[in-house]
Amino acid sequence: MASVRRIGGALYEAFTTSRASRWSCRAVALHKIYSVPTRSVRQPVALFSSASKPEPPKGKYITVTFVDRDGDEHTVKAKLGSTLLEVAKEHDIEVEGACEGTLACSTCHMIVDPQWFPKIPDPITEEEHDMLDLAFGLTETSRLGCQIIVSPELDGLRLALPKATKDVRNK
Repeated sequence: MASVRRIGGALYEAFTTSRASRWSCRAVALHKIYSVPTRSVRQPVALFSSASKPEPPKGKYITVTFVDRDGDEHTVKAKLGSTLLEVAKEHDIEVEGACEGTLACSTCHMIVDPQWFPKIPDPITEEEHDMLDLAFGLTETSRLGCQIIVSPELDGLRLALPKATKDVRNK
């Protein structure tokens, strides 16, 4: 049986060996999601995230409108505390999100309605600016969906998806 332990700031997977139940440790690569055994059920546990998210109040939602590449509008319920990338994927909005929200690509590029852009509480970081420089169809109100956390101030937010995306990792 294995368990995860933090030793000196590093994460290790500890497992028992067959010899006299001695503990042996080996380093574990940090993945976004790591399954940890809990009794007899394996449940995913997030180890880190590109954006620090507060725990959302249970059952609290706002509405967000996505305008897709064809100009069709999709108004959806977005759970407080999730990212716009997560909301789009949950509602089958056509956003790639190739890096799964780790700020390593620009495929979750979204164009925020100009009236809503100043109301977004999450500031643009230097890392997000660097990724946006690689985005297709960049505008003054472009943001990465993985970096905007849904909050009550964003109720009614309108976003447009660019006509195309470009993943620089696959040159």
